[in-house]
Amino acid sequence: MHVTFKQLEAFYFSVTCASFSAAATKLHATQSAMSKRIGELEQELGVQLVHRMPKGLVPTHAGNRLLGLAEEAMRLRERIAAEVGQADEIKGTYRIGVTELIALTWLTELLRELKLRHPAIQLEPVVDAGMNLFEDLEANKIDMAILPGTFWGEAYKSVEVGRVEDLWMASPRLSLPDRPLKPEEFAEYPVLEQSAGSAKNAYYGAWRREHGFRFKKAFSTNSLMVLRALTIEGLGISQLALDYFAADIEKGLLRVVESDPMPPPLVYSAVFRHDEFSRALEAIAQASQDVCDFRRGPHDVAAGNV
Repeated sequence: MHVTFKQLEAFYFSVTCASFSAAATKLHATQSAMSKRIGELEQELGVQLVHRMPKGLVPTHAGNRLLGLAEEAMRLRERIAAEVGQADEIKGTYRIGVTELIALTWLTELLRELKLRHPAIQLEPVVDAGMNLFEDLEANKIDMAILPGTFWGEAYKSVEVGRVEDLWMASPRLSLPDRPLKPEEFAEYPVLEQSAGSAKNAYYGAWRREHGFRFKKAFSTNSLMVLRALTIEGLGISQLALDYFAADIEKGLLRVVESDPMPPPLVYSAVFRHDEFSRALEAIAQASQDVCDFRRGPHDVAAGNV
């Protein structure tokens, strides 16, 4: 009998993703290659492993028995590579989703650092709103999402990479009391927010409800830069990352609006599936921890741009 790791890998991800196409996307292969490898595996074992159903691929009784063994085989392969092979040789192409704030601050540094540590790793960044990124992660369109939040379900591993103070801010021209605002007072002023796809809104949702924050929203946008412009123009109060917008505060374009209570720090995490068998994702999460920095770059400050 000649069963290969590639056949077991194709079988495992085709079943857990419920489709050849999703498995192919995850493994950077073709749909026909996934189908061919499983066909070869079925021929080697002499049993049918999957049913092709309208709702997707479903394992047969034999397939269910093989699923746990395939997972063990992939974990063993990673252990062999780590303990016997070239442990520092991590390679492959990975699609990593990041939010706009990360793209504007430390994404370039992450790419540079990974190139130094692991030259054989290739990253394909995807920039989008946090909830959209998580949907892509669920659909196996990306391998990792770095976004606000600490827990995304039992199927996912979340590694904290950094925190940022996300405070209420407004233009000094906006007429606000010179004291901390109570949660109920926010309903008296226009509040500008990022759109519903923002993971930050989900992160702060429970905290806002617990403390009775209610907003009379004037505008929502999926662009952080549009949100900045509207806030500087004096059109409302926004919740913004202190590190990134410190330059605007120093220039007098924005000011921190205190509240009682103040928002807790915003936690960013690298999120990926527990069933991933690649050391590369752990390496990417570690590098993200090391370079995470939400301050605006010197070139942005000098140019007065964001």
